[in-house]
Amino acid sequence: MKIKRVDSTISTNKLRESKEFYMRHFDFRLVYESDWYIELLAPGDLAVGISFTLPQREAGEFFNKGLIISFEVDDADAEYRRLRDAGLKIVQGLVDKPWGERSFVVDDPNGVHLYIYKTIPPTPEYKQIYDSFK
Repeated sequence: MKIKRVDSTISTNKLRESKEFYMRHFDFRLVYESDWYIELLAPGDLAVGISFTLPQREAGEFFNKGLIISFEVDDADAEYRRLRDAGLKIVQGLVDKPWGERSFVVDDPNGVHLYIYKTIPPTPEYKQIYDSFK
């Protein structure tokens, strides 16, 4: 199997707020919108998208909730300052994780955690674990 694109779909009643949040703060672009479904694509050449759907449609479809989205960035400190200065509530401040990430967390309008991180060297203990899988 060759995967050509990866999407995450968030089940929510906050379609418009979600669209505006990701377009404004993360430069996603709108590729489809209806009264029950919105699809956005990440900036750049990535084949990665994020979609939003109503939790239940009149057509009988039902979707669950619960998701964490991770964005790897070049400079977690700069993104932290940018989003904090834009007024987003920081759920978890900048911290270096022993497994090799400098990260922070904000929530989108649906309460979905956005884990934003930069890769850094892991501690020796985690490096040993990672090396055992090579």
